[in-house]
Amino acid sequence: MPLAELMSKIQELSKIDKLRLMQFLATELVKEEDPNFFIANQEYPVWSPYNASEAANVVMNLLATKRQEQNG
Repeated sequence: MPLAELMSKIQELSKIDKLRLMQFLATELVKEEDPNFFIANQEYPVWSPYNASEAANVVMNLLATKRQEQNG
């Protein structure tokens, strides 16, 4: 299938299907670079902002500083 035809078909996809396609393509690219990067049925830690109060304080201080600069 020519790329132009494929791109036309992609434009017809729903938003969720486009996101799934992006995930699929990203995974395929990683597999080509390093086949052992993702291992099936393995758990991978994901950072979460929950209980990250120090990071929240940094962001709040930055916002306060920006407000003061804009109002000053």
